[in-house]
Amino acid sequence: MPARILAISTATPPVAYSQRELFDTIFSKWYADIPDAEKLFMNTTVQQRYTSWTPEQLTSRVLSTAERIELWDESTMAMGRRLLSDIFQQVDKSRIGSFVMATCTGYVGPSPELRLAGEFGLSAGLRRTFIGHMGCYAAFNVMKTALDSVHARPDELVLANASEVCTVHLRPEATREQVVTHALFGDAAASLVLGSVDEPGDGPIILRTRTETVYETTEMMTWTITDTGFRMTLSPYVPFILGEKIGPLIEALCAEEGIAVGDIRWWGIHPGGPKIVDFIGNEMGLSDAQLRASRHVLANYGNCSSATILLVLEEIMKTDRPAPGDYGVLTGFGPGLTMESTLIRF
Repeated sequence: MPARILAISTATPPVAYSQRELFDTIFSKWYADIPDAEKLFMNTTVQQRYTSWTPEQLTSRVLSTAERIELWDESTMAMGRRLLSDIFQQVDKSRIGSFVMATCTGYVGPSPELRLAGEFGLSAGLRRTFIGHMGCYAAFNVMKTALDSVHARPDELVLANASEVCTVHLRPEATREQVVTHALFGDAAASLVLGSVDEPGDGPIILRTRTETVYETTEMMTWTITDTGFRMTLSPYVPFILGEKIGPLIEALCAEEGIAVGDIRWWGIHPGGPKIVDFIGNEMGLSDAQLRASRHVLANYGNCSSATILLVLEEIMKTDRPAPGDYGVLTGFGPGLTMESTLIRF
């Protein structure tokens, strides 16, 4: 059953640092023994990122995983408070029956969505789902869980959230792979409210979702827990795999709704890195205008893991202002390799 996005809001930590400032103050020292570190770092096309700590905090000493989780919790709650304050100016919070939250950058119990629900006076009978450690595509699982809730209880609204504090896991590991990884990630959070298509409003309607996991590539992207934070690995072959698999995935998604891929006007591609956006754009024959929102988010926020695709969606809605009836596709990727896609109608 389709559902309508009735509200959307995004938040970041209060301070952004330019890519040049981050390299000069932190990473040039960490990667002094890697000859092409600066080139690798700046070629990501990221121009600035929001971080939950200052460069001085980051370079003072190597924090333990426990200390990093404490910082994650503080930042997640701060962003969550701003999101919900904004969201509840757009919808009636008394109608929220379910709250779904995803993150892969920290864990604590009681989890943030429970504490936020209590602070904002949501129902004691609220259904809550916490989705952890799925990576950059987790916002799609948040939306799918929310869709199930709307289908089961169409008289209620569902609050959906993706919150990531990626920068608490930056670590001084001097490898070329970690140069690229540490050059990409930033911090952000985003929330949606979904309701029945019968709800009044002009928000996008979620029509279909589709998933494909390429099981033989499970080692190409990983996210593991160490004593000094979480560690990501990212194979340079990932953009090639995604470029090869994206066409059949989107064709199948559109076929389920009885439309052609050529009917899709608006594209939200998770900007895991510039090559991913370029490879998918080339494979699908997309224009620079259709890739604009993804490139804008990568340049101004970096890759914020699961929150990123919702930043892209908000950018499309606010800046491009699709016409009513236009079709759009959101697509994201993560460990597995897992590919997620969502068909929407504005």
